Amino acid sequence: MKTIKYNIYFTVIFLSIIFTSTLLYSQSTMVYDVGTSLDVGAGADVCAGNITVNGTYSGSGTFCNAPVNVESEDDILTPKEFSLSQNYPNPFNPSTVIKYQLPISSQVTLKVYDVLGDEVATLVNEEKPTGFYEVELNASRLSSGFYIYKITAGNFSSTKKMILIK
Repeated sequence: MKTIKYNIYFTVIFLSIIFTSTLLYSQSTMVYDVGTSLDVGAGADVCAGNITVNGTYSGSGTFCNAPVNVESEDDILTPKEFSLSQNYPNPFNPSTVIKYQLPISSQVTLKVYDVLGDEVATLVNEEKPTGFYEVELNASRLSSGFYIYKITAGNFSSTKKMILIK
């Protein structure tokens, strides 16, 4: 009987320690500002879903028992993939904004077509460096209806629909 009692106490204490340590040391994000130095000593365990260091990192500690993953300010300001966002607002009258991103420098064309496939506007047709972009479409000369916009950048191509209501 004593053995069962001690096993139950041990299990409760052990689970309490694990639960408490998880609450104390687990964070989703850690952000350090520009100029901050982060030094993680050997054997240290830093636990966060993401660590952003806009300064410098040194050390040999671990990130939740894995090597520490550190993003620099350049990583944050550089897109990871090609992307074309849905215009906003949508529906719109008479203007809307279209956002896109380029992970590498590319020749970019961004065109607007009516439902018959006729080109009604060319918003971008030039070489663009890596980055995040937005273009405003002023459709005051277009009639109400559905339109399609298409981006082509390198091997990437994407289309989205938008609605103009006057």
